[in-house]
Amino acid sequence: MRTLVLCAVSLLAAGGPVLGDMMADSPVKFPDKGCLPSKYPPDVRTKGQAPEKDYYLFGTPQRSIAQIDKIQAEMPKGEFTPPANDWANLPRTRKALAEGGELHVLGLGDSIVNDTMRSAWLAKVQQMYPKAKIRGTVYVRGGGGCQHYREEDRVAKNIVPLKPDLVFIGGISQKDIESVREVIKQIRQALPQTEFLLATGTFGTADPRSEQELAKARHSGTGEWGKQLSALAVELKCGYLDMTTPWAQYIRSSKLHPHTFYRDRVHANESGEQILCKILTAYFSGAEK
Repeated sequence: MRTLVLCAVSLLAAGGPVLGDMMADSPVKFPDKGCLPSKYPPDVRTKGQAPEKDYYLFGTPQRSIAQIDKIQAEMPKGEFTPPANDWANLPRTRKALAEGGELHVLGLGDSIVNDTMRSAWLAKVQQMYPKAKIRGTVYVRGGGGCQHYREEDRVAKNIVPLKPDLVFIGGISQKDIESVREVIKQIRQALPQTEFLLATGTFGTADPRSEQELAKARHSGTGEWGKQLSALAVELKCGYLDMTTPWAQYIRSSKLHPHTFYRDRVHANESGEQILCKILTAYFSGAEK
């Protein structure tokens, strides 16, 4: 299947307002429509389908270790504090990684989740845990959140038959906590042993250089959404990952304009995707301890 690449439409062309501080001092000129060309198109082909209009379902990882390593070697350097593992709520995942076993990971959400999964972090996790047999699936739609997946029997029709062991729910398009709760409930009714990792958002139009602006973003782990999502994770015994903080730390420490890591005004380029890969790889490290 051809790789899904979702790009932002110019708000100027659509008659909307000029974006915030990042556009004011951006050294990057994005196309009015579409996105900048990819330097490294994914080099692994996976099968996929469109179960309905605007929804996409396909396999991952879509990059080889060789390509990931090449991108990471060329990308601007940055640093972040490794996120804490949440193994207490992911015991089956940890066991599969540490002792060997099958682990099917499903990425669920929007174009940001698509980009996250296209970073091929699962390939790096597989490299860390050679005894495990890891495979991944991506189920996304542009602007998609659990408010969409909870409707039209999509969980029963498109998620349950996949029998995922771990569901990664993230992105910047989640409308409300109750929709996340409902999707987890629907999956657990059919697959009670499935584990969940709830992640806050990255990229979008909020400027990661400004702590105040970033905290205001609806998807941010540094604001109200992070508080609500972490509380839900505790309540439902799910893993939780604030991706916002390490992502912003990496960009700030690079001393470069955030758009260095973007392909359009919302989405990551290959370097930006690999920031996310590094964060998730760090999160899943240490399962054997």
